[in-house]
Amino acid sequence: MKKSLVFIIAPLVAVLTLGTLNVVRKAHWKDVTDGVIWRVDESGLRAFRVDPDSEAFLRAGIRKGDVLTAINKVPVRTRSDVLKGLWQAATTDQSVTYEINKEGMQIYPTFYPQRKAPNPIYYYLVLVGVMTLAIALIVYFNSRGVISLPYVFFYLLALTFSGFMIFSPTGEMTALDTVFYGLDKLGFLAFPPLLLHFFMIFPLRKRFLKQHPSLRLALYAPAAAFLVSRLRMHITFPHPLSEAAVLRTQDALEHLELFHFAVFALITLAVLIHSTRRAPNILLKRQLRIIVSGLGFGVLPATIFYIVPFLAGARPSTGAELTVLLMALIPLVFSYSISRYRLVDIEVFLKKAATLTFSFFVIAVLYFFVSSRTRLFSENRLNAVVFGALAIVLGATLFTPLKRMFQTLLDRAIYKRSYEYRKTLLSITRDLNRERDLGKLAQSLLEAIANALNLKQLALFLADENDRHSFQVLKAKGEEAGPAARVVVDDWLAGALRDRDWLGFISASESEPARAAMEKLSAAGYYHVLPLRVEDKVVGCLVMGKKQDGSFFSREDWELLTTISGPAALALENADLYGRESVRALEMQRLKDYSEDIIESLTVGVSVIDETGLVIGWNRVLEDQVGIRKETALGRTLPDVLGPSPYSALFPEEGQADFRLLTEITLETAAGKKVFDIARTPLLDNTLKPYGTIIVFEDITDKIRLQQQLLTSEKLASIGLLSAGVAHEINTPLTGISSYVQMLQKKLTDPHYAQILGKVEAQTDRVAKIVKNLLTFARSPSDAAFQRVDLKQSLEEILSLIDYKLKNMNIRLVLELAAVPPIYAQGERLQQVFINIILNALDAMPGGGELGIRLSLEDGAEVVRISDTGTGIKPEHRSRIFDPFFTTKGVGKGTGLGLSISYAIVKEHDGRIDVQSEVGRGSTFSITLPVGREGPRQAAVPGPRTGA
Repeated sequence: MKKSLVFIIAPLVAVLTLGTLNVVRKAHWKDVTDGVIWRVDESGLRAFRVDPDSEAFLRAGIRKGDVLTAINKVPVRTRSDVLKGLWQAATTDQSVTYEINKEGMQIYPTFYPQRKAPNPIYYYLVLVGVMTLAIALIVYFNSRGVISLPYVFFYLLALTFSGFMIFSPTGEMTALDTVFYGLDKLGFLAFPPLLLHFFMIFPLRKRFLKQHPSLRLALYAPAAAFLVSRLRMHITFPHPLSEAAVLRTQDALEHLELFHFAVFALITLAVLIHSTRRAPNILLKRQLRIIVSGLGFGVLPATIFYIVPFLAGARPSTGAELTVLLMALIPLVFSYSISRYRLVDIEVFLKKAATLTFSFFVIAVLYFFVSSRTRLFSENRLNAVVFGALAIVLGATLFTPLKRMFQTLLDRAIYKRSYEYRKTLLSITRDLNRERDLGKLAQSLLEAIANALNLKQLALFLADENDRHSFQVLKAKGEEAGPAARVVVDDWLAGALRDRDWLGFISASESEPARAAMEKLSAAGYYHVLPLRVEDKVVGCLVMGKKQDGSFFSREDWELLTTISGPAALALENADLYGRESVRALEMQRLKDYSEDIIESLTVGVSVIDETGLVIGWNRVLEDQVGIRKETALGRTLPDVLGPSPYSALFPEEGQADFRLLTEITLETAAGKKVFDIARTPLLDNTLKPYGTIIVFEDITDKIRLQQQLLTSEKLASIGLLSAGVAHEINTPLTGISSYVQMLQKKLTDPHYAQILGKVEAQTDRVAKIVKNLLTFARSPSDAAFQRVDLKQSLEEILSLIDYKLKNMNIRLVLELAAVPPIYAQGERLQQVFINIILNALDAMPGGGELGIRLSLEDGAEVVRISDTGTGIKPEHRSRIFDPFFTTKGVGKGTGLGLSISYAIVKEHDGRIDVQSEVGRGSTFSITLPVGREGPRQAAVPGPRTGA
């Protein structure tokens, strides 16, 4: 480790270590006080100030001017006697009884001493001391380890200043407390001569100091004398000082030490003012001016408002005590003076620190002022709380505007004439980041710079991405004719825009290419060029003419412009990119809308899924086909949308090819079962790489239904042709049977045989009518077949035919036939309906059961209800039981035409047929036929078939 580093670090570590210990002990130590400041005069100890929140004020009634003569009957003559009495009482937790002379009257108040915490200002001073040590380290590492006489003084200044800021005795009177007391006094006494000596040799060395070397010793002589006097107070050999002498010496030294501090600070300030006037250059003069301002604000308020009243014998006010807050500017001053290596902008740091210091000072003064006013109302606690809250609210409200005000004042003081420039350009920098329109950005930038620099003419060039020599004139401002819409520069200017911070007409005499390039621009009225770069990329440049007074730019003008070149270039590039992206986004949106319009205009359903299986497309037709809204489908997987079963039909496990066509796929949708032809193909990008799948759904449900209806029609047509032949073949033997029956009826007169032959003849006629009805079902029905029919009689005739079958199948018949009026109908065809339904009911009860036949008159219609207790109809079959050729009886057990024919017959009678069924409990068929219709029925369109 370098010796210089040890020399610097060791004292700083020692000060920090002892300072930390001092702060900890100070925070835990509670001093004993009665809340009264006593001052010795000819009458004794007189109350000079009484804290209105203390027990002495509130309980003992002590007021300013009262004289203290004894504590607990022990006479007191000095402030030391008061402290002894208070400590004795506080140690034993006892109260104290004062003997007070109040305007000639003796009173004996009793109260308990109070424990007083450190003043909050102490912690602020500690923070200032620590900050000073941190500044010392920063300066050391920025100095690259060079240790010269100014640096030695700087480190001594930092140590002494931080010493009397951090260290403060607690009052314990221990050995460690004595060390804190000694370091505090040593720093306070050594700092003023060190500060004066430092500024007498730096930054300008005073000649009279070199001419009179003995003057250096004279600078430190007063501090040495005060230090020796302090030591004499505590030395008991050879002749100890009396207690009264110690108190008098201490009071005198406190006054002299403050006077010493103020005088040396004022002399230092005068020396700096003298050096400022004699500064050889503007930079040094500016630096000294800042040092004078900082030291003046740090020293003068404390001298005027605190030290002078104290030396005059008055007690400084609370506001005067707060002036020590401004002493934080002092370490900033001598650190600024020594900082030569500008790794950080020390001016900015100083300005911000000074702004915060001034702001905190004003807020603290305001707070303590409002707080002190509450003492007038201290006996009213509510008023005290209200005024305290008011002080806090005022402090929080005023801090921001105060900081802004002091920052403005410092800017004006430091930058003077260029303040308005900087303010304008900083506002430009702030506003540039908000503007996204390239034209508006260029306009506002040119307007602001023209107003700030008082320019006649300027323009903003935007670089071409493909040609570094070509620039587009984005915006131009000025009375003279501007350049063309596009400007092409030569090789020298293109390279200079990439490598230099700025270009001026006056400085372009370095080479012939430089002069030629600048003369070409000057011909258009432009004499200054500010490149706008983002990293190594030239995004444009700002070309400017002369000022209104005809002058060229100064270095200060270029410094101000270069501060905004970076933000302006970045904002320009962002606005340009934003504009391009906006155009591209608009084009992409148009292409997207065009594609979506095509998909939405298709007559087939289209779904698009991405490579992760999420739905990203879902057109309007598909919404209607499957009953699922687009908003519901997007962003979900296809199995979640359609269900696992339809998805497995679309993507079978055997895998999928690039193109796959699935025909007649039945899917269960929200709108019911539907049949689709489905085409599935990969979705390819412009490199033919698949990134999804397109699925096309063509609903062919109606097409399949029409095909089935056509097939049914063909079957029915075949039945019609077959029926014509069958009718001819059946009618011939029926005629013979009918003739033989009539012959037998004439010969067999026995009533028994006559009844049997009558039934045979009736059934023969019925067979003939059934054959005729079969022909009628295959063709259009005949109106001549309608006649008055008694439904009760027709049902009784049917039951006589199935009576034997009911007994064999162990089926119980429940018959409830009400007397109803005849209706105009085709009796034989209605019997066919009843027989078909009754036979189906018997087939549903192979193990026996109950058959119910009921006839009733309801709401102007005759209703026949045929019920059974059989197997019932499954829900999925209920909607198809009236379709032709649909049967659940198995091969060879049914044709599927019975209910279809029955449905057609009932519809021809303007009636309806309803079904109610429950699996395992049976079914009920209700045939409703209208009453009161006379004459042949008109042709009617069959209505819907219903089932419950």
